[in-house]
Amino acid sequence: MWIVLWQDEQQQQQLLEETRLFANIHKNDLDRFLAETTTKLETLAFIVSKHMAMLSEKDINDMLQQMQKQDVRFHHISFFSESASPSMRLAKKTKQTVIDSDHTTTIVTPIVDEKTNDTVGFFVAELRMDYIKKRMKVIDPNASFRLYDEHGTILLATKEIRPSQQTVTVHLNYAPWMIEANVPHVTMKQNVQTSLPYILLLIVAIHIIWLFIQYWLLKRQTMLERMEIQTQKLELVGTLAASTAHEIRNPLAGIKGFIQLLSEKHKDNESQLYFSVIQNEITRINDIVNEFLILGKPTAQKLETCDLNYIVQSIHPMIESQAHLHNVVYTFQRADVPLPIRCSKDHLKQVVLNLAKNAIEAMTDGGELTISLTKQNDWAVLQVTDNGCGIPNDVKNKLFQPFVTSKQTGTGLGLVVCKRIVDMHEGTIDVHSIEKKGTTITVRLPLRQEVG
Repeated sequence: MWIVLWQDEQQQQQLLEETRLFANIHKNDLDRFLAETTTKLETLAFIVSKHMAMLSEKDINDMLQQMQKQDVRFHHISFFSESASPSMRLAKKTKQTVIDSDHTTTIVTPIVDEKTNDTVGFFVAELRMDYIKKRMKVIDPNASFRLYDEHGTILLATKEIRPSQQTVTVHLNYAPWMIEANVPHVTMKQNVQTSLPYILLLIVAIHIIWLFIQYWLLKRQTMLERMEIQTQKLELVGTLAASTAHEIRNPLAGIKGFIQLLSEKHKDNESQLYFSVIQNEITRINDIVNEFLILGKPTAQKLETCDLNYIVQSIHPMIESQAHLHNVVYTFQRADVPLPIRCSKDHLKQVVLNLAKNAIEAMTDGGELTISLTKQNDWAVLQVTDNGCGIPNDVKNKLFQPFVTSKQTGTGLGLVVCKRIVDMHEGTIDVHSIEKKGTTITVRLPLRQEVG
């Protein structure tokens, strides 16, 4: 509805401007018409004044009748030797042409003797108002206006002007007349026709916005469903691991014990090589089982307030030893202030060890590993940075999904375990990696007030 009202206002303003334009065109045309007519009469008066002594009144009237037949502007032209009306007396006094509209629209032109400067006669020309009306209709066929004289008398009118109708008024320069033009009223049909493109455009825009909202809702729903599936997958893996972990670890413990006894009995190099491989694989299986257990539903852990500086410092020798074995330069940067957090120390140690292990394994030809701790507002920030091979683009978006790994010997559970532990501590973990340049993993944990 507001579009129709707005369009109505715009159209009405446009019609007002058009009416004002045509009113000025009519005004200029009438000024030109009166100027040409007056000039013609004044020229004739000048010629007659030169030959006044040789011309009789009949000769002058015959000449005027001939001009009347040839010029459609004049309804009647007469010659008067004496002033017989107020307009003639005014013309005689001023020695100038007077336009009179008291009864009929007439132009009174005095004939002035140049030698004596006396008025010796008058030309009185009655104008054809129907001709003026036709001229105005030619300019604007749909014109609706009135022409008033200086007394407010209507000289001509095309259509009736209603009191409530908007009008435009202009004044002539050549006569004390005024044109009052009607501003056409915009109909509802015109409004609807003009507003239709805008209405259609609005409908299209609304549909586009609606489709965009539907697309966004569908995309959001898909993302939520994907997250729910991921959560269910983790719960399933965790439940499976929790239900079978003890059954797996007990046989593993027995196998490990018997292998150790056999290794003490058979000391030859070949047997020791086989026993070493078996021991390593048993240890690897045990580590995988431990990671599965963490993926399950979190068990009740003993949480205490600890300084993150001391937690990382406590495993510094282990990381340094692994880095030395792989020809990696290791740097640890403590925070300048205490970083008290509410946590399970063993779990956080596992996170740092996992991240450091991944970083070291990514630098097959050596490199630099940096672990730094900082405080940012209410967060303790742990950053693990390496200049290794980086993470392939096809793996980046699936890093925290189970069994997704870029390493040939990896289980794809390390980062999943890290994220699960960080989530349990109400923190966040972010990965920024550029292939063939390196990786930075940032862990943020909420700070607490006191250190226990």
